[in-house]
Amino acid sequence: MRVVHALYKKDDKVLLLYKESRQKWFLPGGKSEFGENIIETGCREFLEETGLRLENAVLGAVTTIVINEKQQEWMLYTIKGMKASGKQVQETREGKLQMHSIEAIDTLPMFEGDRFIIKELLKNDFTMPVVSTQNYTPTYELINLKIND
Repeated sequence: MRVVHALYKKDDKVLLLYKESRQKWFLPGGKSEFGENIIETGCREFLEETGLRLENAVLGAVTTIVINEKQQEWMLYTIKGMKASGKQVQETREGKLQMHSIEAIDTLPMFEGDRFIIKELLKNDFTMPVVSTQNYTPTYELINLKIND
């Protein structure tokens, strides 16, 4: 399974989606459709979930998500954009959208692996994508995180 989410930064703030069902903040995103590349998926999902068209998106991270106890693994790709057009919606069927200051990322309820990727992408110069493996428990508690240099 390929999942892509998008980091959109504007004026030192990041757009996040609050999913009531999970009680956590996420980057907008979703699963790839057949034949889509990851940039297309990230941009399509971002538009569907935010009302904004992400422009000049680049690949920021490639993450292998592993749940050993369930013998599950999938690929999570993160794209990044600094410019978007359109009118942002406040809420979709996926959840509520809100811009958050970069400082708030440390305290928001979110998966620790997501927090790590967001923080890395906010400081990364994008000469190379961040490549990591994240091992989780079946309840999605981060066990460990390995960064590939």
